[in-house]
Parts: sequence; C-alpha cells; structure tokens
Amino acid sequence: MFLNMIRLEPRNVHWLGDKDHAPWDKCAHGQVFMEIDGVVLVEEGEDDWNLSAGALHLLRTLEKSHSFESPLFENLIPCCGHGMYKIDEEPGLVIIGCPNGINFQVIHTDDGVNIVKDGHPRTISMESWRWAVVGFSEAVKSFYDSSDPKVMDDEIESEGFNQFMKEWDQRHSSSVRDLKSN
Repeated sequence: MFLNMIRLEPRNVHWLGDKDHAPWDKCAHGQVFMEIDGVVLVEEGEDDWNLSAGALHLLRTLEKSHSFESPLFENLIPCCGHGMYKIDEEPGLVIIGCPNGINFQVIHTDDGVNIVKDGHPRTISMESWRWAVVGFSEAVKSFYDSSDPKVMDDEIESEGFNQFMKEWDQRHSSSVRDLKSN
C-alpha cells in the first residue's frame, strides 16, 4: 500500500503576449511544480512552459510509460509547441516544438508508477499519479474555458487544434471515470 503525497501543479498560467486573452496563442504557458513525499522534483520558477501540451502528455502517461529508452515524446512538458498536426497513426496528433522542456520518466510497474527525475526513482501508486495528472489537466483546462475563443490562421491549424482538444477531452474524461470507478 502506498501513502504517497504528490503535488503536481501548473503555476502562473497565461497566454503569451496579451496575458489575458491572446486569441492567436493556442497553448497555455506557465511554470510547473512537482513534489513527491516532500521532495521537490520540479520547480521551474521563471521559465514559461507549454502547459497545455504538457497536460496532454501527462494524460498519455496514464496509459503508457514514458522512459528515456522508449519516449512517448521529446519532453513531458515542452517549452513550446509551434504546431499541432493531426496524423493518421496513433495517437492521432503530433505537437512540434523546440528541443527544450521539462522531462522525467514515468515508468509503469506492477506496484504503481516510478517517477524518475535526475536518476532518483520515486514509486507512487497509479491512483496517486492519476489524481495528480487529472488535477493538473483540470487546472489548465479551466484556464482555457475562461478565455476568449481561439482564432485559427488556416484549415491545417484548425484541424490540428481541434484534434488536440478532442484528445485532451477524451483522455481527461476517461481518467476521471477511472478515478470514480475505484
């Protein structure tokens, strides 16, 4: 039985440029904080990270491991996402950005999940990880919901953004159902 305490929080969530509205910015930005059992693993103070892509990536780790040997994406929390593109193969969406970001491993085990940052594993229950990820996702999504509608430049951008929001909503809803059934 696990008695882990995990905090995974988006902080200072905002749009680039006009911090309140920015209808052309499709990605919420801000900082990230993660602590497990009193040990701070991620505390990104002043840098802006792509929290919306990070929320989707974190939701994907609820189904599959993300390790350095077999990564699901370049960074769990990317610096940026210059483009979101709908693709035919699973998972149906790719987010392209720069190589910078916050990265750590999320490795599924029989007993739960190993969160590995800087070579130091912390084992937590899958339920604790799911609660933390769902909370992170909800915080970022509520920022989207309280903001102005997004303006798309063209059909390709619109298609990619719509696929992004669709996958995010599906994964989030599925994770909430899993929590309620336990």
